[in-house]
Amino acid sequence: PQGSVHDLPQLYTRPSSASLLSTLEQLKIKPATWGDDEATSHHDEANLPRYLTSIIASSLAWIEDESVREQIWEAASSRLSERSGRSAIPSMSRTFTIPTSTATTVAITLREPSLTADNLGHKTWLASYLLAKRLQSLAPYVPALGNGGQVIELGAGTGLVGLAIAAMFDVHVHLTDLPAIVTNLLANATANSSRITKERTSVGELDWSNIPDHCTEKHKTYDLVVAADPLYSPQHPAWLVAAISHVLKRDLAARVVIELPLREAYLPEIIELRSRMGALGLVKIVDGTERGFEDWEDNQRGNEKTEVVCWWAVWQWAHSSISFEKEGNSNRATGGARRAFHLHW
Repeated sequence: PQGSVHDLPQLYTRPSSASLLSTLEQLKIKPATWGDDEATSHHDEANLPRYLTSIIASSLAWIEDESVREQIWEAASSRLSERSGRSAIPSMSRTFTIPTSTATTVAITLREPSLTADNLGHKTWLASYLLAKRLQSLAPYVPALGNGGQVIELGAGTGLVGLAIAAMFDVHVHLTDLPAIVTNLLANATANSSRITKERTSVGELDWSNIPDHCTEKHKTYDLVVAADPLYSPQHPAWLVAAISHVLKRDLAARVVIELPLREAYLPEIIELRSRMGALGLVKIVDGTERGFEDWEDNQRGNEKTEVVCWWAVWQWAHSSISFEKEGNSNRATGGARRAFHLHW
């Protein structure tokens, strides 16, 4: 049952500073983390914004200590921000619990700076969490996870998937994203160094829109490429596949693992991604869908969350594609991949 705001300290009674600060602490909304019900409010959310605003607007004249009054105003402002949508919430840290193969869990703590429309990589999205949880079940399909392979995460964002891989498997993971995201990504890798040694991770910038047209012998390639929720614009399918082509090792044991939400607005991009992956010479070896609740909330009305269907898939190079490329015939490789694409989809 939800408590009424009338049960909270009322300003006309001139409550003590200790009473107000204690109440504001109780009204704190813990950052939502999947599988954690502690973020749910047990108060009358419909009327709390007015209550909090009244505290901010009050002079609190009966409280003599000005520094204490500032603490109360700041706490009330923070509680109001927590109820004004994710973009209004200041920087925060969340801990995500990921299951391992030994019936134990790995805890990854991530800092998420204030979110803006041009820095969506500062939030940990549902697809990242679901993919991190699925890693153990995908291991039989991904040789790199069992043989100490080299892994790269594209569009790593806060780094949940890549850091989970580094914590759970004997591999090195290179986390990449745009320059504006990399600073926080590096901070998250450092913050989890107690459970992931520095030798197991590295962080670097990678702009998909600026990928060389052709792979060279000089740049590093990887046994596994992972990406979670990577499509946000019409250009992303082409850019992402170009990046994959650039960094994925030309080997039949190499894999690509992608998970993304089936958002209606981006279905054309998802269809294009599948097509381009096939045209590159990659074939899907296993895929599936799963459901979860996105914790992106424009407000806290009833603590409602939006159910999202996510699609995941594992790709490898087509046998014909690898053999043709070794012969130096890229045109035949593309054609073979297209035939494999139609057979598998």
